Amino acid sequence: MAPPALPFVAAFYAALTGVLCVVLSILVIRQRMQTRISIGDGGDGNLGRMARVFGNFAEYAALVMVLLALLEICGGPRWLVHVLGACFIAGRLAHAYGLSRTLNVNPGRTVGVTLTLLTILVASGMLLALVARKIFV
Repeated sequence: MAPPALPFVAAFYAALTGVLCVVLSILVIRQRMQTRISIGDGGDGNLGRMARVFGNFAEYAALVMVLLALLEICGGPRWLVHVLGACFIAGRLAHAYGLSRTLNVNPGRTVGVTLTLLTILVASGMLLALVARKIFV
């Protein structure tokens, strides 16, 4: 049996996710500096919204990166890892844009959460299919 492939495609999307994490963090830090609120949101709606933009991103990022890496290591098609990685990044950008503008439901938030959840569902389903053949046969 050949050793598993190194997850270079997943690593690429992990790097993009890291850059997006820093950008979203800087937006929160900038808002904190403008409002002089170091903990919580102090009742400031803009700060609360920006903190949720980052928080929502962070809630999904680690899981998706693990799924992409495992999918690639377990022999999933590289094109699929690319598609899922691109969908996740696009979804998180759309969601961040939408949520940073308003707390109301809007196209950015809708597209963002849809792409994110589809990424998780497809990656999970594909992983289940790949590993089921290895552990149950």
